[in-house]
Amino acid sequence: MSKFSSKNLEKKKISKKIKIVTVGFLVSICITFLILLFGNIQKPYIKIARTSAESFEYLFYDNFFKVSTGKVSDNHLDNNKVSVANSYDPNILIVDVDEASLSKLGNYNTWDRDVHAKVVEHLSRGGASAVAFDIMFKSADFGERKTDQSMNILKHIRPDLPWDSIRPDIKEHYNFDSLLVKTIKDGGHAITCFEFADYSMYKHETMWRPLSTKDRADELGYKATFALDQVDKPDNLESKDLLDNIFPELAEAGMFMGSVNAYPDDDGVVRRLSMLYRFPNVNLDSVNMNVESRIYSTLALMTVLHLYHQKPENVDIKMGHYIDVGKPFGVYRDSSGEMRTTFPHFSYPMFKALKEKLEHYRNSTKEEFIDITSKIVATKNDDSTFSFELFEGQIVAPTVSQAILDLDDSVFEKLKDEDEIQLSENITIAKDEEADGRYLITDSEEDEEAIITPYIASTIKYFKNRILNLEVDKPAHLSLDMDIRYDIEANQWKSNLVILSHDVLIDILQASSEKIENLKPGEEMRFGNVKRIPIDEYGRYQINYQSRFNTDETNRAFQHVSYYDVLWNRVDESFYQGKTFILGSAAPAMFDFVNGPHEEHYPGVLVHATVLQNILNSKFIVNLEEHYQQIIVLLLALICTLLGLFIKSYISISIAVLMMTGYTFFAYYSFVNGMYIGMAKQLLVILLTTVAASIVQFYYESKEKRFLGNAFKQYISPELIDAMVTNEIMPTLGGEKSNITAYFTDIASFSTFSEKIGDPSRLVELLNEYLTAMTDTLLGNKGTLDKYEGDAIIAFFGAPMPLENNAQSACDTAVDMQNKLMNLRKKWKSEGDKWPKVVHDMHMRIGINTGDIVTGNMGSTMRKNYTMMGDAVNLAARLESAAKQYGAYIQISEDTQKHLSEGRFIYRSLDTIRVIGKSLPVKTYELLQKTGCEMESELKTLVVIWEQARRAYLAMDWDKAIGLFNKCLDYEPHHPDRDPGSKTCPSLIYIKRCEAYKKNPPVAPGEVWDGVFTATEK
Repeated sequence: MSKFSSKNLEKKKISKKIKIVTVGFLVSICITFLILLFGNIQKPYIKIARTSAESFEYLFYDNFFKVSTGKVSDNHLDNNKVSVANSYDPNILIVDVDEASLSKLGNYNTWDRDVHAKVVEHLSRGGASAVAFDIMFKSADFGERKTDQSMNILKHIRPDLPWDSIRPDIKEHYNFDSLLVKTIKDGGHAITCFEFADYSMYKHETMWRPLSTKDRADELGYKATFALDQVDKPDNLESKDLLDNIFPELAEAGMFMGSVNAYPDDDGVVRRLSMLYRFPNVNLDSVNMNVESRIYSTLALMTVLHLYHQKPENVDIKMGHYIDVGKPFGVYRDSSGEMRTTFPHFSYPMFKALKEKLEHYRNSTKEEFIDITSKIVATKNDDSTFSFELFEGQIVAPTVSQAILDLDDSVFEKLKDEDEIQLSENITIAKDEEADGRYLITDSEEDEEAIITPYIASTIKYFKNRILNLEVDKPAHLSLDMDIRYDIEANQWKSNLVILSHDVLIDILQASSEKIENLKPGEEMRFGNVKRIPIDEYGRYQINYQSRFNTDETNRAFQHVSYYDVLWNRVDESFYQGKTFILGSAAPAMFDFVNGPHEEHYPGVLVHATVLQNILNSKFIVNLEEHYQQIIVLLLALICTLLGLFIKSYISISIAVLMMTGYTFFAYYSFVNGMYIGMAKQLLVILLTTVAASIVQFYYESKEKRFLGNAFKQYISPELIDAMVTNEIMPTLGGEKSNITAYFTDIASFSTFSEKIGDPSRLVELLNEYLTAMTDTLLGNKGTLDKYEGDAIIAFFGAPMPLENNAQSACDTAVDMQNKLMNLRKKWKSEGDKWPKVVHDMHMRIGINTGDIVTGNMGSTMRKNYTMMGDAVNLAARLESAAKQYGAYIQISEDTQKHLSEGRFIYRSLDTIRVIGKSLPVKTYELLQKTGCEMESELKTLVVIWEQARRAYLAMDWDKAIGLFNKCLDYEPHHPDRDPGSKTCPSLIYIKRCEAYKKNPPVAPGEVWDGVFTATEK
């Protein structure tokens, strides 16, 4: 029961809630503001705080990479025939200057450049689509140094001979620089590299000055650069001092050149790669002040432009957004009128075959490999004959190759009706019995044969003129092995060639063949989605590492091929066809290692390989834009503040922990799908706002609880105090009327106790034990202790906290107290002579009444007590004292009885009494026990007989009443013969009263008696 009126209570509750919410939100706003202020790492408000914020964020970012790259996954198709390992990238490989190469070829610094030339030559002959160098060649002397050394030696040995005449021959022998340049130029698929450096790396200006000027840029050329107007915000780009570690002839020989710089973050970890740099640095000094710089890019991006056949001037750059390199694949008609595709070695016949198969399988529901084209390599021999290399490693003899070259397409139509056709005197063609769609050409004289398909024949015919004009021993790659499959689970087309992504294949399928064939010279048609490489506002690309290096080889993202094996042709050259190779080193002796977010000691060459793989496969990782992260932080702060303010602390903190766990899993899921949504700010705001809001809630509740504890701890149980805090009930000076139950107890004949016990201290000991037991019982039943008056306990039920049924709680307490007293009596008796017999026979009386009672803090502003007052209180006191007139121990009023649940208690009507100080009579009852007690049967029998006797008594049938009351004596629980210390019982009282009324009737004959008994003592 509240101490306030409902209206005032609601106002108080609202006021308190407003205060808690206001303070809670103010604290949360401050916390959130500070988190957003110091936690913005994309566009920091306070730059000095950026490092700490980044470090905190990188804890989560790096661990996400550690988890994602630590997984081993294999993809398998559903059918039992095909299995695809998802570890090595099939299109990008590393030609590794590994420990084996260093061991067999010696110290890397002693290698002549013909080693690299031969590697490039073998890769080019094998049909590599791109050869990218992560190996730098700082300068070239074109054999001068070794020629001088040789000449000095020769002159020292035989100074008399004219050695100068053979100097050109010696120089040509040692001119490995020119050999490397020529090999790269002839191959037509190499991307060379350079490094940007700071002038401070050099001791003397004469050493670095030539590397810093426009002349340096001019001598290297601009074919691999972007103009400033291709970038919307060129001032955001970093300007570099020196363009180093490449010589002009090499730069000119390659298709493009790109930077291999990989600068770490402040903590030494390479998470991003600057994709764009400005050179020359116009701010370096006055020499470059009026020079217009150009924009240079990375090895990976230049390799992409080569594979896409894209000119740098067509690239569009939006700082903070993307580098747009256009659509990845296309067909075009060159100036001679020949149709070509943009991907190296991907011929137009391949394109036509692909389009035909896509149209045929456009509605396919099977997940299987579909062979589209096969390998065709044509080579002109020294004797001007031709040889073809076909699928399954076939090296076709010149006679059979010539037969294929001369083959007419109509022969395949004829073979539908004939088993074999004679092509020439010794050469025949027949169906291959082992596979449909394949044909066997046989040269019976040379005992040579080859298996071909109509596609092979038509492709060779398409390139017949080109084949006839081949240079000797310069292989031409006319077709690649190509297959596609439809991945039902991913709902995408896939191919073994990286260029053929799903969007490219769909565009090819939907493209008009007529429009393609009608392209004019110089026109092209592109397919697929526009490739946009995400960059930040400074042109940096966020690297999406796919695997670790320091793990089992089968779990690496890139296959490493030994430099030595490629050099000495220990790898079948057909393995190189259509692939991209990056030349570099993962050998510890080369010291080309960086720290990655996923592992330390990560080869630098793999950084560039990873960026290239990311771009080609569109496997980007980007940060969610800061303003979206801020929205997430604000929403989380709002949710957690509300949880902390309105839910119990342990629940809100548990929910916060679950939210943090759930958010982490969601963030990781987003991360592996290419979006890092941020962790540090979000988890921090969840934790701090929840804790802060819980502290605010706890502070106000603790404050109230302390106040209520001080005000009520002597009156009510701690549980009720908690309930008052929950229901926001606060004590104030004054009181409020409400319908509650007053409760009075007293020890019968207590005045005799002091006489028998004698020692006051022992009396206090006894009284304390009794009052403690009774008070515990009272508080346990949610009663409120008003005060002690000697041995008497004054209490009430229903205030300050409302109870569901305060009258019933009071009756429960009364029965429990009587049972507790019986236990105490047994205990005291067991203690022998410690206590006199009057203690062993102690009885207590209880009076209970329910009515309108005023409760509240009453007293002065300096001192007040929480108490009750009112007529209903006085009646409860009178019922307690009047109980002794009946020999009853629990007397309750009718106002209390009518609130009791039916069947819960055993009680009997006791009397209709007019107590001292009350003019109106009150109907009272004696509460005997709760149902389910040991004496339930006897007590219920007593009640039945008693009520019959009471009816006879009220009818003034005294003899019948006396007879029935005498029967009740056999069941009276407190009959003096059965209950030591009890002086009388209600049945004995009524027998005496009936005998008295029999002699002196309460009313004159003929009058109606109301049955009211007027008490003559309190």
